[in-house]
Amino acid sequence: MAICDVSGSVAAYARFLLMFLYALQDVLPRTRTFAFSAALGEVSDLFADLPVAEAIERVNLKYGGATDYGRALHEFSESALAEVNNATTIIILGDARNNQADPRLDLLAEMKARAKQLIWLNPESIRLWGTGDSEMLRVKRHCHLARECNNLKQLERIIDKLLSDRR
Repeated sequence: MAICDVSGSVAAYARFLLMFLYALQDVLPRTRTFAFSAALGEVSDLFADLPVAEAIERVNLKYGGATDYGRALHEFSESALAEVNNATTIIILGDARNNQADPRLDLLAEMKARAKQLIWLNPESIRLWGTGDSEMLRVKRHCHLARECNNLKQLERIIDKLLSDRR
């Protein structure tokens, strides 16, 4: 399962992150993909049915806006957490900037406890984690793996790790 922040704070990287998710669908076809800023929704069908540019445009139009990780994690918990088990990998793509709202780390902890692995890929430089409204220093404690990911070399290393863990 993959959850992608498409809010304004990651606007420069949202296309990159969504292209990663689109490509992931080809490699791992059972991947369920979700997008959010505040409200969260499943976008797997868009990625399966549309060309990448059109799918990304529709995702951004429907789910772009101000970030609320707490609401998004709550909505994920309501709609998909029951399907998470010790064979599930959850990848969250986002900067963990939450506009001073409650990030619902309790839900993140529950996701980690249920999943085989919970991976957080953050497009921001690690030097910015924990600055301003970033919750990343608190968030990473509830992840099996948290990494900076804002270029193809970093993404390639992470994909290689995911695929080698899958074998």
